[in-house]
Amino acid sequence: MFVAAPAGPSARSAAAPAGEAAVSSLSFAVTVTGRGAALASGPFLLRVPDVGGPLRLELARLAVTGALLRGEARLRNDSTTLLSSLVLDFRSATAAKRDGSGGASSPSVPLSLRAPLELGDLLPGESTGFFPFELAPLPVGDDVPLLTLLGSVSGLALEARTVLEGVPRPVALDSDGAGRLYVATGGVGRVLRFAAGASPGGAEVARTSSPAAGVAVRRRNGDLHVSTGGRSIEVWRRGRAKPFEVDAGRPVTALRFDARGGLRAAAGNAVLSFLESRPGRARALGPEGSAVLSFDADPRGALYAVVREGEMRRLVVDGPDGPGPFGPSLASGLPVACRLDGRGGLWVAAIAAAPGDAVLLRLDAAGALRGVLSRAALALLLGAEEDAPVPAPVDLAPGAEGRLHVLLEDGSVFAVRPF
Repeated sequence: MFVAAPAGPSARSAAAPAGEAAVSSLSFAVTVTGRGAALASGPFLLRVPDVGGPLRLELARLAVTGALLRGEARLRNDSTTLLSSLVLDFRSATAAKRDGSGGASSPSVPLSLRAPLELGDLLPGESTGFFPFELAPLPVGDDVPLLTLLGSVSGLALEARTVLEGVPRPVALDSDGAGRLYVATGGVGRVLRFAAGASPGGAEVARTSSPAAGVAVRRRNGDLHVSTGGRSIEVWRRGRAKPFEVDAGRPVTALRFDARGGLRAAAGNAVLSFLESRPGRARALGPEGSAVLSFDADPRGALYAVVREGEMRRLVVDGPDGPGPFGPSLASGLPVACRLDGRGGLWVAAIAAAPGDAVLLRLDAAGALRGVLSRAALALLLGAEEDAPVPAPVDLAPGAEGRLHVLLEDGSVFAVRPF
């Protein structure tokens, strides 16, 4: 027979890659007793943080044949938000021996499905059908009366969109240590600050001399840096009516502050580093004639960037041997922005052509996919049909508690968080 029990809402994935801070997945445990076949089902109430309700998991028609476990799984979204890119997998197995050894003190054996169950997207109140699965090989035997299998469900939780006031042509996004968002606009160059939680009304904190091209907030003192496509970066400081300027020595666009508070700027095909207010080394991430559209730097200083070369766009990472491709190819989409989330994940925003194409991806330190938001799922979040067109993403900014804020071309913003 089988006895099923929840394993706790915040157990961490045993399969997190090296170099990545593990994201809390929603875990559950199934205890297998004996060598025969039996039936069991949850439900497991998996608690997704801050979404107002559980994700309900049911396991049915469980049966063991030799070292193979067969069964079916179904999810129901009892939360108050859209849950996307849902994936179920098994992580490890722990055996208890008849002689009393093993159990909780026994080392876990890595375990996974032949292919993780991709359960798709669920609006509040929706359920999937039952998905069949097979799991093998189980470490069973005549000397194993009890076997505990640890599984997990991962995905993306999306918060409702907010339409921001006064940003008809958004071009760049950043956030500060208090969780406030800063949106730079084209046309009449302005930077508007929005309170934490992205309230619709914002306050103007800068009016630039030309349409803005990039924005970055220095977290240690709140200095606001704005580029306008020329060689000067405007620095707006609290209490001063006018900005002072930093000469980059060349035209710059996108701006970022790295983990140490150092300013970096996209300059043609390169990323330019600053020493205080003086331009320093420029690192080329593409050939002459290409352009860095968006970039970010990890705590070690490695650069990730979206590079445009003619009609092509690609995601690259700067390694010891120079820049190279990173992550999967977006054959059906155009990457437009990338951002690290502080937990080892790299987010990439893209313009999607078809409903099944990705508008947002989360990659781990090895470049493997750890979450995908499709154009169809974004349409559902916006209250439209799955095949409806959606506004394209413009820029990304990390937020509190692992959130990522996504700025869309229609002047709206929403937050997404992996679990």
